[in-house]
Amino acid sequence: MGKYVIKRVLLLIPTMLLVCVIVFALMRMIPGSAVEQVVYNYKQNGMVITYEEAEAKLGLDKPAVVQFFIWIGGLLRGDMGKCLFRGDTVWSVISAQMPITLELGVMTLLLTIIISIPLGLICAAHPDSPADIIIRTLAIVLASVPVFWIGTMVLVYPAVWWGFSIPLTYVSIFDNFFANMRMFLVPAIVGAITGAGNNIRAVRTMTLEVMRQDYVRTAWAKGAKESRVMYQHAFRNALIPVITLFGGAAAGILGGNVVIENMFNIPGIGQQLVTALSNRDYPLAQGCTVIMAIFVMIVNLVVDLAYKWCDPRVNLE
Repeated sequence: MGKYVIKRVLLLIPTMLLVCVIVFALMRMIPGSAVEQVVYNYKQNGMVITYEEAEAKLGLDKPAVVQFFIWIGGLLRGDMGKCLFRGDTVWSVISAQMPITLELGVMTLLLTIIISIPLGLICAAHPDSPADIIIRTLAIVLASVPVFWIGTMVLVYPAVWWGFSIPLTYVSIFDNFFANMRMFLVPAIVGAITGAGNNIRAVRTMTLEVMRQDYVRTAWAKGAKESRVMYQHAFRNALIPVITLFGGAAAGILGGNVVIENMFNIPGIGQQLVTALSNRDYPLAQGCTVIMAIFVMIVNLVVDLAYKWCDPRVNLE
């Protein structure tokens, strides 16, 4: 196990380097540039600045290769650079907004698990029953409907019918717990129900497959309780494919809520990434993307280690 962990950690280094190259290149391929944005901002304020002066001001007058190695050198020293259009460093912006994104992501993941596992096990325990058919139909609908559509319906119709609107001003959970929950609970539920569709079907399919095994039939024949058979015999042995799905959901905690954060005005990393892309703030957009990539790689490593915990027969070496 120790050798495997060391090997995977070392593998993160070339993977991270490749991610940095791709992110840097894609940022420069976006139509428009930060220089045009600076020139426009100066013009709006009644001032004049040339393109050459704007490039020098932003540090974009050097060749792209030189800019890349300057950025990589900063990353190796723990310096992600400064935002182009604000005086803050990239890390100060990300570190201030990361707890907000993590709060929304963890709530969404927990609600997804709470919804998916019980409903999936109900379907597996009573296949082709009315409850199974209803839940499977609902799961297909949830998996098919885009999150932005459900979010729009949740924002519009309660306001039209009942005059209820979700708070759109962020309040820290440490300042006012209930005000924070009023803002975060509905977006978390929206994200959870749209992500639960595929998970419900996966839990049902994997559990049914395990329940056809001989040792499960033997447990039934011995008169074991249904709950014991489902949870201790069937579900635990069906966990590996299920963990893969939930691991993917966990990996998307930082990046997967971009749409929800922007719809519900939650000031997290996803919303900041969209703002940075709109402003062509290269260092901030690159920093947000790199942090998301690191988080995804760490979660994938944890998921692989969880395989071994669920099934000791899995060989990770």
